[in-house]
Amino acid sequence: MEVVLSPEELEAVRRNKREIEKRFNDLEGLERTLRTLRLEYLREHRDRLREKLEEMRSLYKELVEFEGKAKRDKELLMAFRMELSEENKRLRKELEERR
Repeated sequence: MEVVLSPEELEAVRRNKREIEKRFNDLEGLERTLRTLRLEYLREHRDRLREKLEEMRSLYKELVEFEGKAKRDKELLMAFRMELSEENKRLRKELEERR
């Protein structure tokens, strides 16, 4: 397991070096330190998961909006195509009548 410390945390470790060494020499202190490290790891993991969830929600919202826009665009194009088809029929009919 790798422990990554911020500069502030590293400075706190240096300031409390003797206390930390006492904890490592004492089994209960070692267990408290382990619980603290495990809790910090779990908090960081939870925070990363929350960020990822928020990102996924945002991307899903964009996707739903895109799908809605695509559906509206398709309907618009189909209506336009129908109008062109009707106009084409009308023009063909006029052309045949002139012949």
